[in-house]
Amino acid sequence: MLLGALFIIPFFMSAQSVVGSWLMEGTTESGAKITNKISFLASGDMTVDFANDGSIEVKATYTQAGDKVSITATSKEDPCSGTVGVYQVTIAGNTCTAKVVNDPCDARRGDGTPMVMTKA
Repeated sequence: MLLGALFIIPFFMSAQSVVGSWLMEGTTESGAKITNKISFLASGDMTVDFANDGSIEVKATYTQAGDKVSITATSKEDPCSGTVGVYQVTIAGNTCTAKVVNDPCDARRGDGTPMVMTKA
């Protein structure tokens, strides 16, 4: 019994991968509700499609170490270019919650409220 628990406990304690596409509800500056699509590719690339209209507005790279995801914008036009944002992620079923650990970029960090996404 104890031996079985030793193999099961690390499985449940390990962080789950963010790889995949996630949907996040948002609000435009005018107050309209939109759904943004955030995709984490196995290659380490990340994209954001504002309003989930098929147009990629943000390109970035990311790394995941345990429950921490570090994001680096790759486009020079991006207001977050050259900065790294670190987020703590928790995945439960089809929901991913990302909390700011450290992100110097206001455009990416927003007001610091945890971001809640659902599996696309």
